[in-house]
Amino acid sequence: AFFVLALGIGPPSPSKGSLPLVLAKSIKIIRTDGGGEYTSNDFESFCTHHGIIHEIIAPYTPQYNGLAEWRNRTMMNMARCMLKEKHLSLTFWGEAMSTTAYILNKCPTKKLKDRVLEEVWTQRKPPVKHLRVFGSLCFKNVPDERRKKLQDKSVPMIQVEYHPTGAYRLYDSLTHKIFISRDVVIDEDGSWDWKRKCTTNTLFGEENNETGLSEATEIEANHEEPPVVQ
Repeated sequence: AFFVLALGIGPPSPSKGSLPLVLAKSIKIIRTDGGGEYTSNDFESFCTHHGIIHEIIAPYTPQYNGLAEWRNRTMMNMARCMLKEKHLSLTFWGEAMSTTAYILNKCPTKKLKDRVLEEVWTQRKPPVKHLRVFGSLCFKNVPDERRKKLQDKSVPMIQVEYHPTGAYRLYDSLTHKIFISRDVVIDEDGSWDWKRKCTTNTLFGEENNETGLSEATEIEANHEEPPVVQ
């Protein structure tokens, strides 16, 4: 059992901050597969500066790095399933991989009894009440200061990741922007219809168009003039 970190693409560099500082731990050895991103002079200087031993395995021998390869396969399978379940584009692979690492660190293992990986790493029992299905349809609250009186109080978005502060990272499929918010209502059974650009909202039993407004229902109106009150 080992703690999983999703730190983005490429090795750390002194200009981007210290990796040991981010981890709040002292790193002794890093083992890589000899990829070009880990054999640059900048990365070697980074390891030397922090006293880290950099081990490079032989080419085409993933068995030397068996634990990492096994966990990488597990994460890839999880990310693939999460993207397929909600019909999300492969452009969300980064968010999916980050979410898998976030979830795996909160899952029990055979070697640890009554504790999870994150609890061992941080010495704190992690909360799990906020966990939701990846890619779920959600409705982000619009503050009163950001809308007019008759405008919608919420905007449909897609939950794609968890923020370290406890909030959710939300993707707006219309503006293609990422928002961070805690004031959201999440429909785990709902999803975004990418072809029709509308939401399948099972939470309220209706479909919403791309503006988030409910589709109007045709009602036969009575056009008779109302009686005049004397």
